[in-house]
Amino acid sequence: MLPAPTEAPARVIVLNYDPAAEGLLSALHRLNDGPRLDLLCVGAAAPAEIEPHLAGRATYLQGAIDRGLEHYTALLADRAAVTAARAVIVLPRHAGGEVDANSRLICAAIRRACGALKGPAVVVAIEDPEASFEFAGLGVTTIFYPGFLRAALFAHACVDLAVFRFILGLLHGRVRVLTIPVPAHLRAATFRAATLALEEAPDGEPLTLIGVFDGAGAGAGLRLNPGPGYSLAEVACLLALTTAELTDVA
Repeated sequence: MLPAPTEAPARVIVLNYDPAAEGLLSALHRLNDGPRLDLLCVGAAAPAEIEPHLAGRATYLQGAIDRGLEHYTALLADRAAVTAARAVIVLPRHAGGEVDANSRLICAAIRRACGALKGPAVVVAIEDPEASFEFAGLGVTTIFYPGFLRAALFAHACVDLAVFRFILGLLHGRVRVLTIPVPAHLRAATFRAATLALEEAPDGEPLTLIGVFDGAGAGAGLRLNPGPGYSLAEVACLLALTTAELTDVA
């Protein structure tokens, strides 16, 4: 839930930040309505290396668990004001030795910095899913790992034949993605109307709309599943799945 305009901005801290996670900052601002987000990034690199990438979207504080648990705990408590944060995101740091061990120490430092206070919600990205139980006693709210989405899709495929066929098609190159122009009669319609009206590709193969491409303005870009009520008025083209040509399959 977003804070009311009269409330203080929602404070979110991203630990182990580096420019590779730049997309995360944009997503956080979209989710929290931009100006009402107080975003702090903490990382091992020097401020001169990181601040140009932040472009005013967040403040930056240099610090790493490498200097010791006590030092990092003090940094979180005093300079990062972790107890005032609504959430803390712990990203994996691949340059700091064993990734999950590094994240466990950081979670321990967060817990120490909060003391008897409840503290913020803590989200951790881990490398080994079997290590998730080791974070249970460290006040971690949510744990995820990079393979989670892939694992979830395959688990779902086990009980849903249509999903299984779709995933198998992608893996074997039997499904392709294509862009198609918005038909004139659908220009004033919604994404839902387009999904109902467009059932065949130009070559006659079955067609499934999965998104749109907005080609103009500040919001230009690809949108997957934009929602049934999304207007096609400013859409440059539609994104769809169809069966691949047999000659395309190795």
